[in-house]
Amino acid sequence: MTRRAFLFGVIAVAFAALIGRGLLLASGSVSFHSDEAVVALMARHILQGERPVFFYGQAYMGSLDAWLVAIGFALLGESVAAIRLVQSALYLLIVVTGSLAAFRLTGRAALALTAGLLLAVPNTLTALYTTATLGGYNETLLIGNLILILGIDAARRLNAAPPGSPRASVWRWAALGVLAGVGWWTNGLIVAYVLPVGILLLAGIARSRPPLRSLIAPMLAAGAAFFVGSAPWWAFNFAHDFAALRFYLPGGTPDQFAGGDVPALDIVGRLVGLFLLGLPAVLGLRYPWSPAYFTPDLLTLVLACLTLAITLAAVFMLIRRGGAWNPRRRGALPAEARALLLIALGFFALIFVLSRFSTDPTGRYFLPLVVYLVIVVAAFAVSLPAPWMRAGVIALLLIYQAAGLIGAVRQNPPGVTTQFNLETHLPNDDDRLLIDFLQANRLTRGYTNYWVAYRLAFLSGETLQYRAALPYKADLSYTPRDDRYPPYVEAVSAAQANGERLAYVTANVAEVRGWLEGWFESKGVTYAYAPVGMYHVYYDFAPRVPVPPEQFTGILVTGEE
Repeated sequence: MTRRAFLFGVIAVAFAALIGRGLLLASGSVSFHSDEAVVALMARHILQGERPVFFYGQAYMGSLDAWLVAIGFALLGESVAAIRLVQSALYLLIVVTGSLAAFRLTGRAALALTAGLLLAVPNTLTALYTTATLGGYNETLLIGNLILILGIDAARRLNAAPPGSPRASVWRWAALGVLAGVGWWTNGLIVAYVLPVGILLLAGIARSRPPLRSLIAPMLAAGAAFFVGSAPWWAFNFAHDFAALRFYLPGGTPDQFAGGDVPALDIVGRLVGLFLLGLPAVLGLRYPWSPAYFTPDLLTLVLACLTLAITLAAVFMLIRRGGAWNPRRRGALPAEARALLLIALGFFALIFVLSRFSTDPTGRYFLPLVVYLVIVVAAFAVSLPAPWMRAGVIALLLIYQAAGLIGAVRQNPPGVTTQFNLETHLPNDDDRLLIDFLQANRLTRGYTNYWVAYRLAFLSGETLQYRAALPYKADLSYTPRDDRYPPYVEAVSAAQANGERLAYVTANVAEVRGWLEGWFESKGVTYAYAPVGMYHVYYDFAPRVPVPPEQFTGILVTGEE
């Protein structure tokens, strides 16, 4: 295939991704929740002069995504649609750079375009977390692809050099350093790309044995560039006792930041998360918001089994013969590509089991595996001996991934949601109704839960500022780390002190509503009540507005200096 033909192929793959993403956005099935609203609020505050380092209330997930969304707001106005357009642009770049990374890694155009097509028609996990932002997954995947492209180039230059010859490119190593640094600040998952590339480079150095003096400049450039790229991470952590590093370690000491209080799983729980939750989500065998496997009918079950069989066969062939039935066929992978893929798959499993990433059941932390797996599967598909076999396998995979996403879109509820616990999945149908009611009754301050507070704030242009001071689960469990934006805490406290009208807002969990009404009665206060769609609003308290129990308001969380 000529260079021009490959370029047109990449454009066609990107166009397919654009059509698919447009249809997904037009379906209106991807719900907007408070995690995404926090990113949106950060973007708004950046335009107002704030400079957040991490996701509000957390010591990990850097604010790069919020900065990009802020650019989108500046160009398109502040809206959920603008957020989704920014994420979609990043996703298209992931598809293009993923195709280029596959080509750079394997040198095979047909394989690279197949991998790109599998990214362009994604499984539900990839589609969800590249559409709704939770603070940097798109950027991590994009930076990871760029690290792969530059890293394999740098490794090949080392391998091609005669022993004793200097072939380390300073600019490539510096670029790798800054990408790794920005990626480390953005999301620690970047290690899924940095470690395999780093090992490949070290192996190249050991093999080519360049003069030590020829490595000094590239290594210094890479190191300096890494610290420049990750400077926000270091500045924050020097001031906060390395809270971000403690978050990643399963034995980390709990602190005031969200996520630090999540208990670590034992080894059995981590292996369950790896093999029974994470990998099935990556393979499209279950939806990220449910532990149940995705088998609604016999046809889907057959497709799921075939997809699993193809993936296992592809990994087996990668281990045995470098990705092909016959190493001389076009699907066979170069030695360094095979080594990088094997290292990446093995190290990711190790990282997942040893870190706090194993506590999340959605599968989103498995996103770095997506590019690696589509390259492995594409290598297997294009190596099959007959054209009809190659076309059949590729078509089956695309149909299965598309069918899974279409099935998710058609589910109502929940649609396509980032909420694993469906108690916290609040459809957006009644948001405008609630905003209008609160504004009409001048109830601009009050108390609610995390999943209402921040999306209410963003959608109302922050005319409604509520503390996330209430539980949202049936068991009434709560972490004060949900109350993560101090200006809202201060606004509500000032309104309470000034005797202004405040409201309590809860949603669709009957146990929370029952507890709240019982607590009001125990405090000896009367109130007005209004059902507003799925929401429940309590207001006009007498003789005074009650303050939530100290167990819900005792910790003031700060996300940054």
